Amino acid sequence: FREKHELSRDEKLTLNNFIAIRTFFEADDTTDFSYAEFNGGCDFVNSSFGSGNVSFYKSSFAETDVDFSNVDFGEGSINFQFTDFGNGNVTFENCANYNGNTSFINADFKDGKVNFKNFNFGSGNVDFHFAKFGKGDVSFDKSEFGGKYVDFRKVEFGSGKLDFRRTVFGDAIVSFEEIEHKKGRTFFKKAIFGSGNISFDMADFGDEEVSFEGAEFGDGSISMLRTKARIINFKSCQLKTYVDLRVEQCDTIDLSDTIIRDIVDLKKGKTELKLNQLILTGVRNLGKIFLDWKENNVKSLIESQDSSFHDKTNQFRLLKEDFNASGKYNDEDKAYVAFKRYELKAYNSDKISKHKMNKLWVYPLSFFKKLIFDWMGLYATDPLRVLISMLCTYVLFSLTYFFMISLGFGDLKPGFSPPEELSNLAVSFYHSAITFLTIGYGDYSPWGIIRAVSSIEGFVGLFLMSYFTVAFVRKILR
Repeated sequence: FREKHELSRDEKLTLNNFIAIRTFFEADDTTDFSYAEFNGGCDFVNSSFGSGNVSFYKSSFAETDVDFSNVDFGEGSINFQFTDFGNGNVTFENCANYNGNTSFINADFKDGKVNFKNFNFGSGNVDFHFAKFGKGDVSFDKSEFGGKYVDFRKVEFGSGKLDFRRTVFGDAIVSFEEIEHKKGRTFFKKAIFGSGNISFDMADFGDEEVSFEGAEFGDGSISMLRTKARIINFKSCQLKTYVDLRVEQCDTIDLSDTIIRDIVDLKKGKTELKLNQLILTGVRNLGKIFLDWKENNVKSLIESQDSSFHDKTNQFRLLKEDFNASGKYNDEDKAYVAFKRYELKAYNSDKISKHKMNKLWVYPLSFFKKLIFDWMGLYATDPLRVLISMLCTYVLFSLTYFFMISLGFGDLKPGFSPPEELSNLAVSFYHSAITFLTIGYGDYSPWGIIRAVSSIEGFVGLFLMSYFTVAFVRKILR
């Protein structure tokens, strides 16, 4: 047509009310609509382009809907580079391209809805590099990619919903690096990824959620390095390989009911990793989670969740086991203390929820457990605290003896050895030390009610010495 009318290859060609429903296009090389301007409508529904290439390079569509539904693009490549689709809706639903590459590099979809639902991209590579979308929703629901590369790098997805649900990416290397989708949610629910690596590095999802709930991942690594989002959701996924979650900024990372078979990396280093919540409810950890109790502020990541005491208990227990497997024993102790504290809270909550009168015995018992196991020794994880508790207990009993003797409630009398000139305070501290350490020389004998106090101190001393031994050995032998 251009040759017949002596038009240059890059000269604009206006096509008004173009309709090619159920049309068969066949060319030796390329069916070429490059530089075409479509006005008043564009309809290619149920058409077929044979075995040649198809090009709409730098074409433009005026304020009209563009419909390529059910189009068979054949065996050749598809070129929509630099195409301007205007503000109308764009539909490529149920299309197929079997072997050729598909390119929408720098395509501009403006504010209309964009539908690639059930598009079979065949075995060719797919490239949307630098494409722009506007206010309309974008759907790739149930589409299939069979090539080596799926490239959405630096795409601006506008403010509509982005839907890749049930999309099959095959074994392609998938790149969403540096995309922008600051308004509108992003869904990869039940999408299927193969052996190719998946990259969302430096993607910016703004204050929105990106969901991979129920997605299937193959052997390719998953990277979200320096990504920004409000929520990153991996619920009910199997993470079979390395997952880099060293995000730049994120309110919540949700790994609920996920099976971890390799490494989930949350260790600070390359990024500041500003994270408020890490949800690990129901996680089965067969691999490792890389994070640091202090640097990642793990305690706050779990406690800030709006979840039950039982959920928090199980998450701290999971982290305790993970820290142990990684040889981070100090972090393990901190996670263990948090686990025991929330286990006690969960126990109290369960009992009180069954009957309010249970408070009469639950609260005193809870106070006793906190005093003995938590405050006195951090559940046998801090031998120094146990030692300080021993010293305080010794001084308390010593002063108790002194005041009881002073008030006439008993006495400490010399035994078989000749009495020494010691004050009541010195005798009280001496007897307390001998009793607390269960040495029992017998040179001072308790009289009156002090006998009962001495018996109690002997038991407490034995218990605290054993407690100290357990805590000390726990620290040294690991």
